Amino acid sequence: MNPTSLATALEKFFPEDKWVPQATIFRIVEGITKDPRTSSLAPIAEYFGVNISDLRTKDLRGMEEDMPRIPDDGGGIACINYYSAKGSCGGGAHNEDAEPKGQLIKEASFFKKYNVKPENLAAIYADGSSMADFIVDGDMVIIDKTKTEPQSGKIFAIQHPDGLRIKQLRREIDGTWVLESRNPDKRNYPDERITPENVGLLKILGRFVYRQGG
Repeated sequence: MNPTSLATALEKFFPEDKWVPQATIFRIVEGITKDPRTSSLAPIAEYFGVNISDLRTKDLRGMEEDMPRIPDDGGGIACINYYSAKGSCGGGAHNEDAEPKGQLIKEASFFKKYNVKPENLAAIYADGSSMADFIVDGDMVIIDKTKTEPQSGKIFAIQHPDGLRIKQLRREIDGTWVLESRNPDKRNYPDERITPENVGLLKILGRFVYRQGG
């Protein structure tokens, strides 16, 4: 089950008082919240046509094929491949998936606003707090896979020898690239300097486009 797609679907099907935040759905789906509130489960149960008691015993990750079709409001919709890989905004856990686990559903206006094409985008989860003043642990981060040239001041998803990272880049005068943490607590979340001779160890997977949830 894709938490973002489910949150989007609830917004399409129900009035605002029944919406459930993507971050809440994520915690339920991943089993982080062991005893979800009935108020959070009720709209999900109604959406899938099951009882709340049944929902508490189901693994939501296997229910994506049961999702009703999300209605199109006439402006058009498109999908973004979603991966269960987690980009570290902290220590750097290696967790990379080759195959998409599902799709995010976005209206056509989203792609026009950010001047991107759905086939060029991918979505992953942020993991950790090193970017916490902008990207929160559990956020869904959308990247443009065609934007792989490093740019100072931009945020990228980067394949690092220690795992997948989401970091802001900054270039120093000697050619060193700094993987910056956007967290004032530099003691726990220090910046990392990559010297010119080691830049080849990194692979930029895509440039940040959008974050949601958290």
